[in-house]
Amino acid sequence: MLQVVTFNIGGARGMRPAPHDHEKLAVDAICTLKQVINPAQPTVIALQETGLAMVNGSQKNAARKMARLLGEDYLDAFAAEVTMCDHPHPNLWDRPAYRQMTHAAEGNAIITNLPTEDWSWGSYPSYHNCGAAGAWTRSTSISRATLYSSGTRDTQPRNLMVASLNYRGIPIYFLNTHLGVLIGEDRRDATYERSRTASQMRQAQVNEILHVVDELKRADESNEQPERAILLAGDFNAQPATPEMDMLQRDFRLLAPENDARQQWTHDAHRILIDHILLHDPADQFEVISCHIQNQIPFDDLTDHRPTVGIFALA
Repeated sequence: MLQVVTFNIGGARGMRPAPHDHEKLAVDAICTLKQVINPAQPTVIALQETGLAMVNGSQKNAARKMARLLGEDYLDAFAAEVTMCDHPHPNLWDRPAYRQMTHAAEGNAIITNLPTEDWSWGSYPSYHNCGAAGAWTRSTSISRATLYSSGTRDTQPRNLMVASLNYRGIPIYFLNTHLGVLIGEDRRDATYERSRTASQMRQAQVNEILHVVDELKRADESNEQPERAILLAGDFNAQPATPEMDMLQRDFRLLAPENDARQQWTHDAHRILIDHILLHDPADQFEVISCHIQNQIPFDDLTDHRPTVGIFALA
């Protein structure tokens, strides 16, 4: 079985007055994940709101620490959305959470124990290697925001990570993202003007994701390779019946959690389902076994999200 997890590990922790502790974040997140996955099984994890920092001359990397805690077979890759150097806005970095840090970055990460796979496109001219040996993971911007001009989420750059992996001899692509959110949008009322503006922003980001998906398909076709299955996971900041998720479901199957109706939410404060796993499988290579939301979080201060877990098998 293939275990796929998406987990936003930031959230409420960023509001604490104490300095951000990347290693404690990693330990707490792993305690949560080990309740829902078997680390010895084939696994791929999409993390959002993770980060790294330099503290007293030592690098602290939450995703790398999590990979090491899961086992020696695990790889990790991190793609920064904002960095202290490139986006030096005091609204973010002057907070107590980043006290005594000489460098810091926030973004997304992928952790997996799957074998990596060569890219169909070879030497691709426009990507970031995510610091991964052999460039098994790459990232690209999906938002127009580049300056982080307000230091808030309204202008935060967003990215898409793409990993080239192999599951039991079958090459697959795994994509991880975190779509934007606007201050003042009503998470339950899609007709509210600010909510409509936020949805339009996310639709533009989804368009960028679909453009990458099209590029992946064309690369495989031009190299006479079979079209791969694509798994897409992340924090979409959008509920299933929204225009932005409808756009994705033209090409992807959205996994529906099997939890009781009262527990079908992943964001604690709003009680809404915004963390999703989707599958594009043109050759019907995979069977969806289950999808569920982990209800029990052992550390209340870890995050304001709950992980979503999908289980797949070869068809």
